[in-house]
Amino acid sequence: MSDFVGDGMGTTHAMMRHRLIWVVTRMHIQVDRYPVWGDVVEIDSWVCGSGKNGMRRDFLVRDYATGEILSCATSTWAMMNKDTRKLSKMPDDVKAEISPFFYDKFVMKHEPSQKIKKLDDSALYIRANLVPKLQDMDMNQHVNNVKYIGWVLESIPQSLLVAHELVNMTLEYRQECCPSDVVTSMTDPSSPVAIALSVEDTEGKQKLIKQAVDTACCPSSFELQPPDTATPTMTATGDLKYTHLLRMQADGSEILRGSTTWRLKQRFLNSKNQTQH
Repeated sequence: MSDFVGDGMGTTHAMMRHRLIWVVTRMHIQVDRYPVWGDVVEIDSWVCGSGKNGMRRDFLVRDYATGEILSCATSTWAMMNKDTRKLSKMPDDVKAEISPFFYDKFVMKHEPSQKIKKLDDSALYIRANLVPKLQDMDMNQHVNNVKYIGWVLESIPQSLLVAHELVNMTLEYRQECCPSDVVTSMTDPSSPVAIALSVEDTEGKQKLIKQAVDTACCPSSFELQPPDTATPTMTATGDLKYTHLLRMQADGSEILRGSTTWRLKQRFLNSKNQTQH
């Protein structure tokens, strides 16, 4: 419909003349409910201008049978010169090509705007020596932006991944990553509940959780599992928030900053409620 070049990357004829490509600079994803096996989903997506030189692409995922909104996402894109690998202003002829297809509708009324702090070597969880593979490259020969999500999850505690599911993720892309780069993934708890659950000794956990509840920083429903039980040890029903950083292992330069929010999976929540009753 747009009569673009059709390379799968949204490149226009004018962009090709200027040697320009699209790169994502920021992404925010919100999940209300995950689809299950057998569900049919419908995805709507549209673009709009973002500032003078950017573009925003929004996504909306619905249950096809009921119309229920399952997930939504918004992303911000900028133009990069293919040769210099530096961000570029949007030329007038490029703007003239894409602006007729802008649809000025926001998928989120209030997108989180809080600044994401930079982590350092004091981060609680660190996973080093992450190397991109051939299948991680896009057609512009840098790591596909989806791969960064996998790298962020590499430094998440496994017990968290078993018992909780991701409900919010914000990613700020700082620089591209190439096939020869080696990456370090860092994660640090940033909410009272997550900080409490990261403490090794049970007595210390109980004190921190009580402090968090007393100061009304988070919900008061928590459970600390004995160390030898088969169920995961991190089963707090309050939202858990973490801060993330991907950086080059060679020089420590930033690749990405991120933040995530996690909630207890429904099956663990149901089990907890049945036990209490």
